[in-house]
Amino acid sequence: MQRLLPRFLSIPRQYALTMMSKSVAASEGRKCLELNASDIICKYRHRGQILIYIMFYIILLILAASMAQSQPASVVDESMRAESIPLLDQTPDISPAGYEVTTMKIDTGVISDRTPLPFEDIPGPAVLKIWEKYWKYVPLLGTQLFSSLLINRFTQGRLSWNRNVTPLKYLFNEYGCIVRINGPLSGDIVMIHRPEHIAEVFKQEGDAPVRSGIDILQHYRLNYRKYRLAGPFSLQGLEWLEMREKVEKDFEQIASYSFCKIEAICDELIGRIYKIRNRQNEVPGNFHEDLLRWAMECFCNLTFNKHLGFLESAGYNSTSEASRIINALAMAHKYMSRCETGFQVWRFFLTPFAKKLFDACDVLDGVIAKYVRQAQSKLRTRAGDKSAEVENSSPILEKFLLNEGIHPDDICTLLMDMIILGVQAAANSEAFLLYYLARNPRTQRRLYDEISTVLPNTDSPFTENALKNMPYLKACLQETLRLRPTLPYISRLLPKTISLHGYTIPKGTFVIMANQITSQREENFEDPTKFRPERWLVSGAKEDVEFSYLPFGYGARSCLGKRMAETEMMLLTAKLIRQFRIEYDYADIGSKFMMVNVPDKSLRFRFVERN
Repeated sequence: MQRLLPRFLSIPRQYALTMMSKSVAASEGRKCLELNASDIICKYRHRGQILIYIMFYIILLILAASMAQSQPASVVDESMRAESIPLLDQTPDISPAGYEVTTMKIDTGVISDRTPLPFEDIPGPAVLKIWEKYWKYVPLLGTQLFSSLLINRFTQGRLSWNRNVTPLKYLFNEYGCIVRINGPLSGDIVMIHRPEHIAEVFKQEGDAPVRSGIDILQHYRLNYRKYRLAGPFSLQGLEWLEMREKVEKDFEQIASYSFCKIEAICDELIGRIYKIRNRQNEVPGNFHEDLLRWAMECFCNLTFNKHLGFLESAGYNSTSEASRIINALAMAHKYMSRCETGFQVWRFFLTPFAKKLFDACDVLDGVIAKYVRQAQSKLRTRAGDKSAEVENSSPILEKFLLNEGIHPDDICTLLMDMIILGVQAAANSEAFLLYYLARNPRTQRRLYDEISTVLPNTDSPFTENALKNMPYLKACLQETLRLRPTLPYISRLLPKTISLHGYTIPKGTFVIMANQITSQREENFEDPTKFRPERWLVSGAKEDVEFSYLPFGYGARSCLGKRMAETEMMLLTAKLIRQFRIEYDYADIGSKFMMVNVPDKSLRFRFVERN
C-alpha cells in the first residue's frame, strides 16, 4: 500500500500539469483517470484498498472539473492584465484656464429598463427545481397550502408548519417580498405580503374569483356522500357567485333579528363561569370548549331556532346530543387539518385520518339533515302564510328553504361549512380577544369605562344600538383580528397576467397573500406586535390600511357571516367585562394553524367579579 501511494499521487500532478499547459478538456482527463482506476482495481482487489482509491479518484474528478471550469476565467484575467490601461495618462499638463467646465445633466428617464422581468426569475427554494420532474409520480398535495414534509424541506427541518406563519416568514426573509415555488403543488405558486401587491391581485380578480378549497371535504361530499356539489367553500367562479347572491341578504339580517337570543346565550356562559371557577376565580384549562359550546349554541339558535343546551349541565353529559355534536366538531376540525396538510393518499384508499374525519362529518351531517326535515315539515304546515313578520322572524334555515333557488343538499353543505369553519372561527377569535384584554389591564379598564358610560346601571339592558355606541369595543375586536386573523393567508387563482414587483405573473398562477404577516409589519402599522386598539379610533384608519388588514377576506369571497360573528363577539365581551375583571398569569398564548388560527395554550383565565 505504501509503495503504491507515490505512483498513485503522481497521477493528479501529471494531469494537473497537462491541464495547465495544454488546456486538455475535462472529459478527456476523466477518461484517463477512469482507465487508470480500472487498472488499479483489477490489480488490487482488496476491498479496503479499492474503497480508498475510489474516494481519492472522486476527489480528483472534482478538482479536475473545477480546474477546467476556472481556466477560461484565468485566461481572461491574464489578457486583461496584459492589456491594462495605465491609471495616469502621460500627456502634457494643460491649464484649465481657457476652458469652460460644465456640469453634466443626467436624464433620469433612461436610467433603468422598465420591461417586466420573466416569471422564471422570481426567487424561491431551488431544491424544488430538482424535484419537479419527480412530482408527477407522487399523489397530489393539498391545495390549501403546504404539507409538513415540504416545509421541512424548505427550512432544512428547523421549522414546522403548525407554528402558523413562521415558515412563510422564513421564505420571505430568505428570498424577498415575492417568492415563487415551482412544480410540486399542482402548478406554480407565488407568495406575497405587501399591501400594494395584494391590492393588485384583488383588482384583477373580477366578479367570480377562484380560491383554494378544502379538498378533503370536497372528496367527502362528491365521492363519499354522493352530493351534487362540493359545498360553498369549495365552489368556484360563477357557481359561488350564484350561491352568494341567494343567501347574502339572509346573513345580513339574521344578527339584528336574533340579538335577544344571542344575549341570552351569553348570559348562559356567564352562569357557567360562576359554576366552574375555583377559589382563585380561575376557570379550568379546557375553557376553550366552553367557548366552543357558546359559539355552537349561538349557531343552532340562529340557524335551527333550537336551544340544544350546550352550556347546561345536561349538555355536558357524554350521551347528550350537545356533547356528540361538540365531540364531532372537535374531531372533524382536528382530522380535516391533518388530511389537508399532507399527501392526499386518501384519494386512493380510506386512510385512518380520513375515516375519523368522515365519521365526525357523518354525525354533523345527520344532525343537520334532521333539522332540515323538521323545518320542511313546519313550512308545509304553515303554507300560505307569507307575511313579512313571519318571514323575518324565521330562523336562517327556513329562510334558505323558502328560497326556491337553493337545493336542500346545498343547504346541508352550506350549514356544515358554517359549523366546521364559522363556529370554530368565532370561538377562537373570542379566546384571543379575552386573552389580549387580560394581558392589557389599562386597555381593559378603558373598555370598562366606555361600557359603564353607555350603560351606567348594572341592570341597563344591552341593545344593538348600545353596541354601536361603543367604538373602543369595536377597536379591541379589530386589533385582535389584526394580530390573530382567523385565516393567516388568502389565496387566489389569477384570471389574467399581471405585473408584481417588476415580475410578470402569468394567468393561472396560484397566489398566496400572507395577510397575517402584512398586518404585523412596521411599514403598515406602528408597533405592529403591540395590542393597541387606539390605532383604530383615528379618523380614516380603516381606509388607510385597507389591504393591510383583511380578517374577513375581500370582495366576492369575503366571509358571509361577518356581521353575525362581530355581533356575537362584541356582545359577549361587553357583558363579560361589565361583570368581571379578566386576568391571565401564565405563559404567552400564541397560535397554531389547524385550518384556522387556534390558541396554542390553555385558557386559564381568572374572572374576578367587579361588584
